[in-house]
Amino acid sequence: MPEVKHISSPTEIPAGHNYVLVMYGKENGQTRHALGLTITVARQESKSVSELSFLTAVHTAKGIAKQDGISTIFACT
Repeated sequence: MPEVKHISSPTEIPAGHNYVLVMYGKENGQTRHALGLTITVARQESKSVSELSFLTAVHTAKGIAKQDGISTIFACT
């Protein structure tokens, strides 16, 4: 199972490291890139809804990482 590491900024991701990044942004989305995937979660007015959406995205990231052979998920909050 891929490991989830909590970070405060995407700049904390080691260079050249394959990863799935889950982070807050203006809208929901997914972007593939050379080193893996970034999943963006839109912030909601309700903090509870935002947190549940983020947790769901991390769960989704685990499945994608496992399928793609990526060992690390970075959760940027």
